[in-house]
Amino acid sequence: MKKKLLFEQRILLFAAFILSLCGIVYELVLGSLATYLLGNPVQQYSITIGVFLSSMGLGSYISRFITRRLLRNFISIEIMLGITGGLSVIVLHYLFSFEFYFYLLHVFFLLVIGVMVGLEIPLLIRILRRYGTLKEIISNVLTLDYLGGLAGSLLFPLIMFPLIGRFLTSILIGIVNISIAVVMTWCLDYEEKKRTDLLYPLMSTLFLILIAFSAVPIQELLQKKLYFDDIVFSKRSKIQEIVLTRSGNDFRLYLDGSIQFSTYDEYRYHEMLVYPPLFLNRSIDKRVLVLGGGDGLAVRELLKSKRVHSVVLVELDPEIINLARKNPSFKRINDNSLSNEKVSVVVGDAYAYLMNNKTLFNVIIADFPDPHDETIAKLYTVEFFRLIRRSLTRDGIFVTQSTSPLFAREAFWCIFNTMREVFPSVVPYHIYIPTFGEWGFNIASRVVINKTVLQDMTVEEIDFRFFSKNTFISSQHFPDDCSRVATEINTFNKPILYTYYLKGWKVMDF
Repeated sequence: MKKKLLFEQRILLFAAFILSLCGIVYELVLGSLATYLLGNPVQQYSITIGVFLSSMGLGSYISRFITRRLLRNFISIEIMLGITGGLSVIVLHYLFSFEFYFYLLHVFFLLVIGVMVGLEIPLLIRILRRYGTLKEIISNVLTLDYLGGLAGSLLFPLIMFPLIGRFLTSILIGIVNISIAVVMTWCLDYEEKKRTDLLYPLMSTLFLILIAFSAVPIQELLQKKLYFDDIVFSKRSKIQEIVLTRSGNDFRLYLDGSIQFSTYDEYRYHEMLVYPPLFLNRSIDKRVLVLGGGDGLAVRELLKSKRVHSVVLVELDPEIINLARKNPSFKRINDNSLSNEKVSVVVGDAYAYLMNNKTLFNVIIADFPDPHDETIAKLYTVEFFRLIRRSLTRDGIFVTQSTSPLFAREAFWCIFNTMREVFPSVVPYHIYIPTFGEWGFNIASRVVINKTVLQDMTVEEIDFRFFSKNTFISSQHFPDDCSRVATEINTFNKPILYTYYLKGWKVMDF
């Protein structure tokens, strides 16, 4: 009898560990999904954590009203939690929209899952009361609960998400939840136990397993909901979701659902990003540093110039480099630029690279994503621009894409004003890109860039499709709806830029 009681106690305590692990993974996977679909990780994770924790509190309160058949009810909760949590990512992804009801649906899943997770520990403690003193039970359950939370918080970002993604992670955790119900039904005795009780958790587990085996077609269906064109490449790296689509001759690259370029008009962007700083710098043999731009399109333009001696490309995501180097369509788009002998590729963080860099460059080009969250916003701070200045030669030129001066006016001029804190001379300019609309850049130098310098700028004979000296000079005129506005300075401690960015694009959300 004692052996049986000890065995049952160990099962219940092990369940406390596993269920805590499952609960934290549900919270993390739903938070990461909201961040992926909606951006702004601080806001999304704050909402997710706040709603989930309060829902757990509500679940703990509701547990007092469950007074009979505790173990049977506990098993039923695990089955419902496994199905709800396991399918949550699929449902949210499929019904994704930027409309307000998506937020409500996201909060609904957080509430339902959170309440069921909150029910678990109080019920488990009451079930375990027959196996020891209350002091020992609470101590053991809470210890294993916290350890399970630690395990889940490590497993999701380090193993589950990088290897199997959100979709399969949610299903796997759902299966684990229901497996606990299977083990309890099989091994433990409880009131009014029936032979058919095992059927429900087994059927639920089989259902989730079938969904898991249908992962590929379901993921393709979900991706088609997000992308209008045919998907020719899709891969989840440790950093982001990479998707390449095609419609006729138009290829488009998406990172975490945000478009990075369209081959229909990307030449406008890359010519105006690369050639102004390249020609403003008068050195004959130029050393160029490209930060970001792992697609190789900016490097493609640089290699057209005879004045470029060498190019160093720093890209955070090695999967982007592999795509740009190995994918046949991508190699045609970037002219196989990343395999050129003049190009050195460094896989790593741009911030860390600049902190350790000892080489001076004539031209530095920042081709980063838009500052839609505080993580990327650090690449547009005073501190980052000081690192840029330290890596430039005395007559070096720096340029960065700076989002839209029309759609995100305050964000654009925040970048300009922040660069003015570091560089004596900053020149803003903008062009129209059909895929993106009105788009802006900021170019900076230690030396003054005035009208005389611009008129004396020597332009090489390159087969341009869009750039010219006159185009560049005229692009420096800003109409009233894009003209300069006062903003705060973007710093590492206070990344106000992404707030400006979200505010601007929210107003201009089509």
